[in-house]
Amino acid sequence: MMIGGVIIATLASMASLYIIDRSERISRAYTLGFTIRELVLIAENPELRGNARNVGAQDGLHVEILPAQEVESLLLYSRPAQHIAMPVRLGDAGWPTAVKVHFRHGRLSAEQRDVIEQAKSPSLFFAQLSREIARLGLKAQIELTLPSGRRMMLSHAQLWSDYATPSVVFIMFVVGVIAVLAVFAALADLLAGPFKTLASAIRKNGDEVEGDPVEERGPVEARSMAEAYNALRFRIARMLEDRTRMLAAISHDLRTPSTRLRLRAEFIDNDELRETVLRDLDEMDELLSDALDFLGDWIHKEEERTVDFTSVLEAICDDYADLGRPVTFEGPKPLTFNLVNTVFGSKNEEAHSFGDKRSIRLTCRAGTLRRAFTNLINNALKYGHRAYVSLDATADEVIVMIHDEGPGIPEDEQDKVFLPFYRVEGSRARSTGGSGLGLSIVRTVIDAHEGQISLNNLPRRGLQVIVRLPRKVQMQAPSGV
Repeated sequence: MMIGGVIIATLASMASLYIIDRSERISRAYTLGFTIRELVLIAENPELRGNARNVGAQDGLHVEILPAQEVESLLLYSRPAQHIAMPVRLGDAGWPTAVKVHFRHGRLSAEQRDVIEQAKSPSLFFAQLSREIARLGLKAQIELTLPSGRRMMLSHAQLWSDYATPSVVFIMFVVGVIAVLAVFAALADLLAGPFKTLASAIRKNGDEVEGDPVEERGPVEARSMAEAYNALRFRIARMLEDRTRMLAAISHDLRTPSTRLRLRAEFIDNDELRETVLRDLDEMDELLSDALDFLGDWIHKEEERTVDFTSVLEAICDDYADLGRPVTFEGPKPLTFNLVNTVFGSKNEEAHSFGDKRSIRLTCRAGTLRRAFTNLINNALKYGHRAYVSLDATADEVIVMIHDEGPGIPEDEQDKVFLPFYRVEGSRARSTGGSGLGLSIVRTVIDAHEGQISLNNLPRRGLQVIVRLPRKVQMQAPSGV
């Protein structure tokens, strides 16, 4: 930002200097006209004729005395010239009989000629002529034919020379500003590149700690952030590794005595007591499994693959139906299309549809999604007595809706039910609810797939769960390739 400001300020300063210099040139050229008038008087005086060059040199004016020629030869001047008609005023000292302005290219405009010809005296005439030539910014020479027939050729290396016009300078200034902005945009993109790479790596690896570290490049700030991010990932990876080892130890240490207790419970003679003990052991094992699943990294260990998601969800519902559980599944609606008017037939307003089952391809971790939707269906059966599952898809997302016939969840509790070990019923008794980890596991699975889950109470009765998954499909290479 500072560099761009400095460059733009430099360009503005150069433009200001140009405006000042041009104004000064035009002012000096105007005063030069009075010197030209004096030179005409000196050239017509035989006693002072030798001082003409010295007088002109004092103001930077180059004076060349040309030999006299016949008046009619003026009309045969071969080089391109801009003629300014002058009436011959006998007895009016300082007026030449003819004036020519020679340009290498260009010419005085009609407006400039009008300004020059309106002069009432030789001094003003030469002053305005010199000023307009300087204003034009082109190299020029002035040829004067004196009443005596003698000619003078006048030139000025500074004031009557090629000089950039305001329009050209403005175009150069605009081009310079555009170039500066382009360079500044390139520099900004170059400086922001490492930060974009770091942000992309954070979004990509936000839920994972494995993989290559972020490249530490760019400015000092970007390198520092990348270094801190890599160090943070390393610490998180080490913490997760320690947690995994701890969970494995807990699983081994708790399941071993649980197994021994289950074996010993089989020798209890009292049937009622034996069933009670076995039921408590089952609940403990279920709670332990839920806790290990929630705390473990089992979600990201499964590789993504492209599956027929319609068949996956339908198979889950069929398993419940085979057990006699009230679970119904409604697949995605078939695709429909209308015939259009062609050269082969007229337009048919009737909609046509594909009769076969609509298959929805999705790249996902099918095992974890199966676990998530199983938890949702279990909740619907436990609290709503029935589960209605429907599937639909758009070009961008897959939509799964599950609703039941239960009492629903209060709106102020709907966000809290996804917290670990949180239950709407606060007694924490197994008889009135689960472990409080089912929906937490569901949320973790959906987040891992970059999806969304929401809860809505139906108008009459029941709770509706809506899961939206981004529709990603990866092309898989054929086997053996």
